[in-house]
Amino acid sequence: IAYLLVRHPERFPRAAVMTYATFNLGASVYWLVPTAPPWWPAAAEAGGLEGGAAVRRMMVEYGEDFWKDGWGSLYSVFGGNPLAAMPSLHFATSLMAALLLAEVGPIPGGLGFAYAATLGFALVYLGEHYVVDLLAGAALTVAVRRWGPAAGGMIDRFGRAVAALEARAHQDG
Repeated sequence: IAYLLVRHPERFPRAAVMTYATFNLGASVYWLVPTAPPWWPAAAEAGGLEGGAAVRRMMVEYGEDFWKDGWGSLYSVFGGNPLAAMPSLHFATSLMAALLLAEVGPIPGGLGFAYAATLGFALVYLGEHYVVDLLAGAALTVAVRRWGPAAGGMIDRFGRAVAALEARAHQDG
């Protein structure tokens, strides 16, 4: 998104809104249908799949190796959320960024898609998300791109109606 702000500022407002919508709609799903990431059952000693090994949270293991003594304080700030797995907003927002970058050219788009694919692999490998979480994130991104522009007018009208009600309430009160 920063690339668009610097190199294509005329595209930035739409890109920001599309990314913001993807993130906020996904966060709403977290509140409505909280789901645990793969590492949570293992951490809660619920074990792995029947007959299989428990999921290791590779991010923690690698983080401890890389950051050494600094890992504890760093992780306490950036630790995982046990109720925010589906859809994967890491993947959804990176995919949205890739699609927005692809609109300005094949090289920015290719870099964006390479990043999204690498991130998707890492999210599953590191035990942060199931593949289905990534698929749900991709579906969310596609839905925002498909129906977001049409919903914009409706959301704008709703916002104006709420503002009018608020103004009327202040006049009457």
